[in-house]
Amino acid sequence: MTDKEPKTIIAAMRTCRFFESLDEETLHLLRPTARRIHQPRNTVIFEEGEVCPGLYIVESGVVKIYKESFEAKEHVLHIALPGDPFGEAALFLGTGYPASAAAVQNTNLILLRRDEFMKLLTERPNVSLQLMASMATWAHRLVSSIESLTLKDASARFAAFLLSRAGDNVADLVTVELGMPKQTLASHLGMTGETLSRLLAKFEAEGLILSRGKQVVLQSIDNLRELADYGTI
Repeated sequence: MTDKEPKTIIAAMRTCRFFESLDEETLHLLRPTARRIHQPRNTVIFEEGEVCPGLYIVESGVVKIYKESFEAKEHVLHIALPGDPFGEAALFLGTGYPASAAAVQNTNLILLRRDEFMKLLTERPNVSLQLMASMATWAHRLVSSIESLTLKDASARFAAFLLSRAGDNVADLVTVELGMPKQTLASHLGMTGETLSRLLAKFEAEGLILSRGKQVVLQSIDNLRELADYGTI
């Protein structure tokens, strides 16, 4: 943790989708349980089976949640972006982590330490009730993500991802960062690296984007939205 971070820890907690039902008073109650961790690019945050020290929130950067086969082949289960929590299952179950996590790029994390966090929930039932509401909303979003992976085609998933990286910027010609290696992004979107490469080329040929390595210029927001909603035939 450094003293020159551009954001306060409480501000980072406020952006966490897992805490969106919590009021300001509750966030300030949770603040003493939290500390900031800087995780350098391509370093492991925790490995599968490790004892859970607490709940993580991505403040900036990208984290991949993955499993490795006996042949050391990596399978990315989930990508955590700014505002996303991870490690919550192990936190509440009191078990080791069911998968490993690593920073895809230089990443700032907020760690809410397990013992202090759980003690607060025990002592403050109202905080537990607020957190349950947030957990229900978060679970609904995860279900929606699973539906997107299973019901939408690859073009729709990739278009939706590009739009999500644009955030509130809805103007054409906005530049977005992919934020991760293309193979990692492909795993996150449930497709092969070859499929992602073909989509990049196809989107560019159709005038939807302009690819610049790890940056992509969105040239037609409206067409990308239509593609994200309906996919391609």
